[in-house]
Amino acid sequence: MTAPRLRPSAGSRGTAALAVALLAAAVAVAGCGTTSSGSPSPSATPAPSTAPASETPGSGTPAPSLTPLPAGSFTFDLPSGWKAVPVDGDHEALIAGLASQNPTFAESLGARLAALPESATYVAFNATPSVVAKGDLVTLIVTEADALPLDVTLETFANTLKGQAEQIAEADLELRKILVTAGQAYSLAYAAPLVRPDGQEGTVAVTQVFYVLPGRGYVLTFAAPPSAANDYAQDIADLATSFTIRT
Repeated sequence: MTAPRLRPSAGSRGTAALAVALLAAAVAVAGCGTTSSGSPSPSATPAPSTAPASETPGSGTPAPSLTPLPAGSFTFDLPSGWKAVPVDGDHEALIAGLASQNPTFAESLGARLAALPESATYVAFNATPSVVAKGDLVTLIVTEADALPLDVTLETFANTLKGQAEQIAEADLELRKILVTAGQAYSLAYAAPLVRPDGQEGTVAVTQVFYVLPGRGYVLTFAAPPSAANDYAQDIADLATSFTIRT
């Protein structure tokens, strides 16, 4: 299932402040969950794949061919069971439906959606019934900036965000150069602290992918329970790999 991003991205901000804000927002969103404490398992490194065709977000129905995606729009090939969620609007019906399956999962997803930053342009989560029943909240959130100076490179963007992530993780982190459908990118994996809905402290396994076009930066943030990170590593790798963009 392919889901295009159609919402306009965030407005102008300063380069360094914008990069810091993007990471802080992504980690803050990832920090609302049901996961237990622990450290994330290493994430799979994405490999190249064929760019998917465009479809309506969260559905298996192809979008009309007469509605081309604007420049800077992106698509993902969602794995089976994953669901795209509108960034704007009311999520009460979605949360209510999930609450009948697992109230704690629904509460955690609701908190994550309520905390979405202004720079968020895309959200998806693993809605497979067995995953919901287990309480494994696995999400993808894309934050986007369309006001980067033209001389900001992928390396500068990724290293700026890496520095902020190291402060959050309180550890030295390593960027990995990867290749996605859209082109060269960097990925970063670390454990981020969170406070669960019951007030207890824990951690979440975060994998982030950084991609840059001239004047525009993208941060793909995947969050999963540390104890089950390996179970969802392939989904995360496939999603990251399928990231393609209209230039």
